Amino acid sequence: MSIGTNGYTGTILKVDLSSGNIGYVPTQDYSDLFLGGRGTAARIYWDEVLPNVKAFDPENMLIFMTGPATGVPGFGSRFQVCGKSAITDRFSFSNLGGSWGGHLKYAGFDGVVLTGKSDRPVFLSINNGDIELRDASHLQRDGAFLCEKKLRDELGESVRVLCIGPAGENLVPFATLMAADNSAGAGGLAAVMGSKNLKAIAVKGTNKIDVADKEMLVELRKRIKLESSDYVQITASLLKMTMSTPLDILEKSVCLGCPTGCARAIYKKPNGDEVKFMCQAALFYETRARLFYNEITDVPVKATEACNDYGLDTRAIEAMIMWLNRCYKAGILTDENTGIPVSKIGSHEFIDSLVRAIALREGFGDVLARGTHKAADELGTEARELIKDYITSNGDNEIYGPRIYVGTALLLATEPRLPIHLLHEISVPVLLWIASRAGVESVPINSQTIQTLSKKLYGTELALDFSTYDGKALAVSNIQDREYVKESLILCDFAWPIYFTSSAEDGIADTGLESQIVAAVTGRDTDQAYLNKTGERIFNLQRAILTREGHTGREHDCIDDYNFEIPTKGDFSNPECIVPGKNGEAFSRKGMVVDRESFEKMKSEFYEIRGWDPISGLQTRAKLEELELNDVAEQLESMMLLK
Repeated sequence: MSIGTNGYTGTILKVDLSSGNIGYVPTQDYSDLFLGGRGTAARIYWDEVLPNVKAFDPENMLIFMTGPATGVPGFGSRFQVCGKSAITDRFSFSNLGGSWGGHLKYAGFDGVVLTGKSDRPVFLSINNGDIELRDASHLQRDGAFLCEKKLRDELGESVRVLCIGPAGENLVPFATLMAADNSAGAGGLAAVMGSKNLKAIAVKGTNKIDVADKEMLVELRKRIKLESSDYVQITASLLKMTMSTPLDILEKSVCLGCPTGCARAIYKKPNGDEVKFMCQAALFYETRARLFYNEITDVPVKATEACNDYGLDTRAIEAMIMWLNRCYKAGILTDENTGIPVSKIGSHEFIDSLVRAIALREGFGDVLARGTHKAADELGTEARELIKDYITSNGDNEIYGPRIYVGTALLLATEPRLPIHLLHEISVPVLLWIASRAGVESVPINSQTIQTLSKKLYGTELALDFSTYDGKALAVSNIQDREYVKESLILCDFAWPIYFTSSAEDGIADTGLESQIVAAVTGRDTDQAYLNKTGERIFNLQRAILTREGHTGREHDCIDDYNFEIPTKGDFSNPECIVPGKNGEAFSRKGMVVDRESFEKMKSEFYEIRGWDPISGLQTRAKLEELELNDVAEQLESMMLLK
């Protein structure tokens, strides 16, 4: 049976965990201006979460939101989770794939909004419109995989489960969510779920999503499969180049509704269980494991599995392990004073002991559960000095930083968390260009192609010229507008935007495909300019949220000081710091830092492009009213946060 119309079910579910009350909100209250996903979640958050609410307060909300493309065959099943983060105490987000989001829509809901706090452990059961809060005492302290197994045994194999592991239950700030098909999500929101005494959301749906133009979608799927096939093959080749794990133990992962699948691999264990093994989570332990064993083993797979099961962010754990290793070598930490075998970093024994201690807050693990920076502060000056330029202020490992990629400085300065989806728009084309230079035949991308892409996608050839700071403000503005639409539709970061294709004469994919998807699914008469304006509206709404919560313009649009002070030695993806320079020719940024004066100038240019005050970086009434955010302007003005 088909439900709803034009990509939406028409209903958002609201659950008050304190009272058990269940309510419903029309999706159309938000979808016309904000599309879905991040946009709708941000609007709900602005309306209902006051700026003085703390992450673990019952008044904080967890907002699980799909988009019109979610669950539509050919476009995947991704969804967003938004709320006030346990890491920053500000608005944050997470993006997950797999199949949970699609099944939420098949059950009749475009989203789930949770507020309050249960007085006992519960899970939320959603079964084709039947909503029930059920006792979860039998799931307490379970790992994510066991929790999912128990609920599938209890509710049926067709149920899709989103849950937290012990780390989320114990309010570890960098805990992660785990959804069906091993889809993990960070951003400091799993601990918020734990603070609400909510262990899981189990969804079962059997309906289908109605769309506006089925024939147009059929043709679009054919075109997208054709245009994306080259890109998927190219990026898969890059991932395999960086992985030492034997490829015969890996299988391609395909999220619900995805037309091609990708290099997000599944590791099949001997007992038949499957573990997702992909991207950063697949690589974070490889180097240390190889150093310890001096051979290729399955230790990285086991490390990823342990982090996912206990519910810990592999990016934060990677950065922490780097610091622990330095502390061990300096004699600050030992096996004896930590209760963790730090002398065996790289082994099964070490990673199992580490993640268990952190997730359960046992012994020294309770110190580490506060995050690397706070743990270093507790240990003293010597330990603090071992944190240099490989850990960001939010505890992530440094990746695609501005000392190499220049324009990413603006992204890092203006976003509430590490914006990996935005960073990819700058780094991925460069990494493909690097692979082509290295002779990878499946990557036919030269300097001319890079320049053409830069002009076509970012508005200027200077966007991907890393010998200058010019052009970066315009490029970043365009990237944000496009990505905020992508995060609201929702489309996969791995597959979108499609950069390159052999089916086009200039090698560049059609940059208007997203608007055609919106037209076919929703029936809206739209083009790319309309979508860009929608993305600009959503980005400005998020900016207003962050401003209201204390991120007030230029003084807070900052990057970590090490970017200005410590010359880069490269990162794992680009150790030689080779990037396109003038006319697309190779240029090395090795040994460089970010120039403070150029960074501030770049910010001023960005504010001008955004229509904000170029001095303070505060938003203006004129811009917010242009974007139909009049009430947002009124509130910011009343707080003296508007120019």
